[in-house]
Amino acid sequence: MVADIHCGPDRDTQLGSRAPALLDELVVEARAFDAHCIVDLGDRINSIAHGQDRVRTVYVRRRLQQAAVPVYHVVGNTDVACLSKDELTVALDKSAPHEIIDLDDVRLVLLDSLDPPIEQTGGAIGEAQRAWLETALHTDRPCIVFCHHPLDEQPLDGHRYFEARPHLAAARARAEARRVFEQAGRVRAVFAGHMHWTRLTRIGAVPYVTLTSLVDCAYTGGEPCNAYALVTVDAGCVDVNVVGLRPARFSLTTHSEAAGG
Repeated sequence: MVADIHCGPDRDTQLGSRAPALLDELVVEARAFDAHCIVDLGDRINSIAHGQDRVRTVYVRRRLQQAAVPVYHVVGNTDVACLSKDELTVALDKSAPHEIIDLDDVRLVLLDSLDPPIEQTGGAIGEAQRAWLETALHTDRPCIVFCHHPLDEQPLDGHRYFEARPHLAAARARAEARRVFEQAGRVRAVFAGHMHWTRLTRIGAVPYVTLTSLVDCAYTGGEPCNAYALVTVDAGCVDVNVVGLRPARFSLTTHSEAAGG
C-alpha cells in the first residue's frame, strides 16, 4: 500500500521528481514480499495540465504494475484537478470512482472521498455512496476499506498544513460512514492517505490507519519519506508494517498499539 506519490515536479515539501526511483524500490519490495496486490491511496500526481496529468497518471499505474500483481487505486484530490472522474476511471482501469474488489477471501472496498470535492483539497462521502457502502459491506468476507481522506477523528495539533485548515483534512460525512462500518460488523481496518503523516486511531471496534506520503519531506529532514506499508490480512489479525524514514508497525487485533509518527 502506498499513498500520496505526487509524481511530477517538486512542489512545496512534495519531492515529486524523486517518485520514479522510489516507485522502482517499492516494486522490488512488493515482489520480495510476495504481495497479492498493490493499493494506491490517491494523490498519485502533482497536477500541471490535462494532457500531462493523464500521461503521468498512466505512467504511475504502469510503474506499479511492474510488480506483476493487480494494482488498485482510489481517487485523490490532486488526481482530479484537471481530469474528470470518468477520465480517471478509464486511465486507472477502475470500474467506477468507488468499487468492490474480492481478492482471495477478503473484500476490498475502495471509496471515493471526492464526492464531492471541497476547495480542491478536501472532500466528502456522498449520500448515494453511503447507501452503496451498506450493500458493499453486506458479505460474509472480512472487509478492508480504503479512502484518500481519513474517516477518523485524529488530532491535528502540529500538522504543518491541516492544523490551520481542519475542514480540509478528514472527509465530511465520515461519522455517517463510520456508522455503516459499525453496523456491518465486517470491517477489519480502514486505510487512508492525504495527511502526509502516519497515525493509528480506533473508533468503536474499527481501527483507522493513515499512511504518510511516499515523497513528502516535511517531517524527514528534507529527504523524501520513502514510505509504504506491507499489509498482511490473516485470520484474526491485520499486520501493518510501515517502512521508510518514519517506520511504524501496527498489529490490528487489540486496542493496545501505539501510533507511529
